[in-house]
Amino acid sequence: MEETPRQNPRKKSPPIDLGKYAGMGFQMAAIIGLGTFAGIKSDRYLGLTKVPVFTLTLALLSVFGAMYFFIKDFLKKK
Repeated sequence: MEETPRQNPRKKSPPIDLGKYAGMGFQMAAIIGLGTFAGIKSDRYLGLTKVPVFTLTLALLSVFGAMYFFIKDFLKKK
């Protein structure tokens, strides 16, 4: 009797993992980019050219937000 090779149901194929992490990277880049863009536009609108307060604040907040979504999504999908 020949045994058929069994596939491990827990093991995921690499292309699925690659797509998942690439999607997370694009999501992080979009969040950070939009936050920074909104900060730049806010500073220009309010005339804050010496110290770009909104650009710095929104860029930092968007980095923290992107990391939060990345960690939340990473832990959920495992």
